[in-house]
Amino acid sequence: MRLLEKRELNLTPIFLIGNVIILTLTLLIQLINFFSLGNIANSKVPTLVELSDGESIRVSPIRSEERSAEAITYFVGQTMTGLLSWNAVPPNNESYPLKKLKLDTGVQAGGNKITRKTWETGFALSEDFRVPFLQELANLTPPDVFNGSTQSLLKINFLSEPKKLRTGKWAIDMVAELIIFNNSNMLGEPIKFNKTIFVRAIDTPKLSKKASELEKTAYRIREAGLEIYKIQDLELGR
Repeated sequence: MRLLEKRELNLTPIFLIGNVIILTLTLLIQLINFFSLGNIANSKVPTLVELSDGESIRVSPIRSEERSAEAITYFVGQTMTGLLSWNAVPPNNESYPLKKLKLDTGVQAGGNKITRKTWETGFALSEDFRVPFLQELANLTPPDVFNGSTQSLLKINFLSEPKKLRTGKWAIDMVAELIIFNNSNMLGEPIKFNKTIFVRAIDTPKLSKKASELEKTAYRIREAGLEIYKIQDLELGR
């Protein structure tokens, strides 16, 4: 008879307990991740963004091909005003004699010229529409604009709510007057300018650090992420 009996160690219960512990920990980790993702999804998205110049603005998350009605309306108003308000006299120079001012000599567009501001604003137009439309504006621009004796102003009376045509495309109606001023008629001669303007969303690539002045100008005009690709006469009463 042996005083000490040698027994084989049964490891099965230990392995079973270990597996239960590992499974429990795994389930706990998954639950923690699930609730963390739920909290992130339900948390409020930050709406206050600080710009590089320190100004803070409110923003809201939207898809890349979507734009708010306010953004579209503002873009159309600013673009059409820039295209059709012609003035060769530099701003804030009222106290200087006209003959001493450096007037805008204009930019050639076909057989006639447009003001530099009109040319710059033209980058808000799609490439296939930009050249023919700027040439039409050159035909409308009075030559006396470039000697400072004639100016124009686009007076926008109404901009409709943007109508969505399809994803990333809208149409907006504009009722406006193009008013021409000159030395002999300072009250101005109004010309009806009622149009339907077609707008679409675009991607604006980041500007390179080595960008030229021309590239910087185009980027500044197009950074709204919108472009006008067609303008046609407004059909009143439709």
